Amino acid sequence: MHTPAASLALASAVLTQGHALVWFPEAWRTPTGELQRFLPGIGALIEKTGATVVPAYIAGTFEAMPRWARFPRLRPISVRFGDPLAAAELAAGEGESAAARITLALEGAVARLAKRE
Repeated sequence: MHTPAASLALASAVLTQGHALVWFPEAWRTPTGELQRFLPGIGALIEKTGATVVPAYIAGTFEAMPRWARFPRLRPISVRFGDPLAAAELAAGEGESAAARITLALEGAVARLAKRE
């Protein structure tokens, strides 16, 4: 079983080698269909690697397969992508750590995509 530190180390290696990475910063499927709080690892990863991030929101997954479902249902799924965001842009501001600011800024960017119904 991977620990969070091992997962972050692997993700960091992937990014520093110049590869793309898909990361789900909530870490688990939502129990309500609402966007969940982003875990701090995403901010630490972006701060460490300086990676540019393309925020994305996947709509319809809760309806297709709620957390308690054993099998998926046929439902429309759509993906909305935001503009690329530089690590420095996400870290801008005062207070808290840079990693915490990055996490909050990225969560806000995804939340704005979610509201574009």
